[in-house]
Amino acid sequence: MYFVAFLLILPGVAIAQSLVLIGGNLKDDNAGIWTTMVEKAGGPGIANIGVILASPKNGAEGAKAVDNFVRIYGAKAASIISLEKADSSSQEVADRVRSYTGIFLVDDSEKSNLVNVLRPSGVDSLVLKAIKSVMSNGGMVAGNSAIMGNSVVTHSGDSINALVQGTKYQRSFSGKQFPLAYCKHGGLGFLNNYVLDSHFSDQGREMRLIRTLLDSRDLPYIGTPKGLGVDENTALVISNPLSKPVGKVITAEVSLSGVFFVDVSTVPAESSSTATYEKIPFSFFTVNDTIDLTSGEATYASWKIPIAGEEWFEDAIPSSDIFSAETPSEWRQTNRRLIDCKEVNVTCTSLSSVVPRFQVFFDRLEAIGFGADIPNDPKKTYVASYRNMLATIKPVEA
Repeated sequence: MYFVAFLLILPGVAIAQSLVLIGGNLKDDNAGIWTTMVEKAGGPGIANIGVILASPKNGAEGAKAVDNFVRIYGAKAASIISLEKADSSSQEVADRVRSYTGIFLVDDSEKSNLVNVLRPSGVDSLVLKAIKSVMSNGGMVAGNSAIMGNSVVTHSGDSINALVQGTKYQRSFSGKQFPLAYCKHGGLGFLNNYVLDSHFSDQGREMRLIRTLLDSRDLPYIGTPKGLGVDENTALVISNPLSKPVGKVITAEVSLSGVFFVDVSTVPAESSSTATYEKIPFSFFTVNDTIDLTSGEATYASWKIPIAGEEWFEDAIPSSDIFSAETPSEWRQTNRRLIDCKEVNVTCTSLSSVVPRFQVFFDRLEAIGFGADIPNDPKKTYVASYRNMLATIKPVEA
């Protein structure tokens, strides 16, 4: 502790901060993510982690996190802070938060109210300021990726809602209400210049993120054209999130999951159910890839090799329901096959009952892909990453 304090007063000494963006549904046996959180909070036998929750409904998850940190993954200590609105302005609670070397925020952005509790009306509470001081002083902060940025937080809706209705409240043709809603005050503010989402490929949220970006990118202060979506049981571990953020993808031991990256700077926005979206550039990064979140440049895992010229499949396979929330990971699987085949593009038609229907054209002509079998996996599971795939989305003419 005295050594850390000494470093803080030395001129020119950089203190590394760590932010762990979790895609939801983190499994107890995902040693890569749990171990990383402990290491970033000081390491086994040193890490002292505060587990913060805002709802009694998250109590069991919080208790399980404490047990995982200490009994299974070697932290020195972990304890729960259960917040209500009054607590977030408590100096006593804020002082307790500052005593930790790491913070784990227990929250699912569409089921809990941690943003409202820690940042009521868009203003940082004393406790949120204390959490940020833990990170700025070299500690670790982890939580559901969807609530961790400074830009808008999406609370509801899926990709079909987003495509047909945008982020403006409307009625569907069946008379049911399907709003795609986001919080204009933004999230908790641990990472700037990105709209973040979780449960990403697993719930088909690609178009939800794209449309949210298009509709919110011009908001003052928090608007951005860039977005990140983190898959379930996956994390993007970001070093130096406050200065020069660089993220590394961590997954389960054998997993096809990863992190989706999109930038809609060049995409015209239309607020119509018959809108066409031309050449949306997107990327997908898998285990051990790193992303410079300032420049957008990627460094692939050392064991991955270029896919170009080594494609495995003769043909791509189009999806019959590319935006499906019922059939997981359609977008991810379709593009993983496309980047590893000899075709140039593939057309996918969404067969949703919502009218109108849409066609999605994926184009890999400008894409760069890297892939390989996961090391030490007896089943030789192949993972593929790529940059600069293009998607064009058009309504089908009657």
